[in-house]
Amino acid sequence: MLKDKTIPSSWYSDEKILKIEKENIFSKSWHLLGSIDQIPNEGDYLVKTINEQPLIVIKDKVEGIKVFYNVCQHRGCVLLEKDGNSKQIKCGYHGWVYELNGKLRAARGFDKEDLDFEQLNLKSIEHYVWMKQIFVKLESDCNNLPKTLKEIENIISPIKFDNYLFHLRKSYKIKCNWKVYMDNYLEGFHIPLVHPKLNSVIDYKSYSTEIFDNFSLQWCHINVKSSPYKKTDDVSKAYYFTLFPNLLFNIAPGRLQTNIIEPINASSCNVYFDYYFENEENLESIQEDISFSEEIQNEDINICERIQIGLESDGFDHGVFSKKYETGVSHFQSYIEKKINNG
Repeated sequence: MLKDKTIPSSWYSDEKILKIEKENIFSKSWHLLGSIDQIPNEGDYLVKTINEQPLIVIKDKVEGIKVFYNVCQHRGCVLLEKDGNSKQIKCGYHGWVYELNGKLRAARGFDKEDLDFEQLNLKSIEHYVWMKQIFVKLESDCNNLPKTLKEIENIISPIKFDNYLFHLRKSYKIKCNWKVYMDNYLEGFHIPLVHPKLNSVIDYKSYSTEIFDNFSLQWCHINVKSSPYKKTDDVSKAYYFTLFPNLLFNIAPGRLQTNIIEPINASSCNVYFDYYFENEENLESIQEDISFSEEIQNEDINICERIQIGLESDGFDHGVFSKKYETGVSHFQSYIEKKINNG
């Protein structure tokens, strides 16, 4: 059900609301960790924190991708502090050693007969891989991610990212509530005023929004002559997917950009851009794409930080939605309101 009015402005600065969101939304959602491209070799691992939970995603030769809580089962120390490669996982506190598959190999300070090693393996996290992207969930009570991704796959067909290569990650710390960033992304209404260069690249008249159970889609045609993306003979489209609550897929010809939005506190968030390209050899074209995206992002940061100031002022409480241009934001805020009020 779509909303006519926005959620209360206090929800964008109240730490109690953020706590509810972490419990009712983030702990019960799928999260994107990155790509299998980032851990191509046996023993490669990434260190992540999702909803304040320390995690490791690691490449094990025998069993493939594994995801664990990054916590030693002896005394609870965090095991690994930065991305890297290792033949084993060793705790720097008391020296317990784990295999890459999470099995406890050696428990310093204990005789083997003293412990049930099987009960002290690293705690695993359920994961799902789609077109090289690694997703995890912290609780079993989550939406049906494979169904959502299959719907997206059907929409973008014949595009597939299996042969796209990870290029780099860009990180941004923004002085706004995570929902401000999401709200801004979920409509193209502001593009002609905030993003003049983007407006010259897209066909704004074709800009459309479609809503689904757990995600929404914005799409538009691209003006090939002014586009920084791969040139095609077919009619080019840009797809902007929002997977609730905080994952974004920006799909343009020859390029996938994923965005992850993570709250720091009620008034600030981290945003991560991961870039994937179909052709890694054309470095000039890649740099043009990234520079273009960076310009748009800086414009979005400016507007989002201005919105946060306004939301925290005494001059605003509720806003209203345009039924023609802001259905995506209304859809998202309906989801937020339901999760906060009902869990």
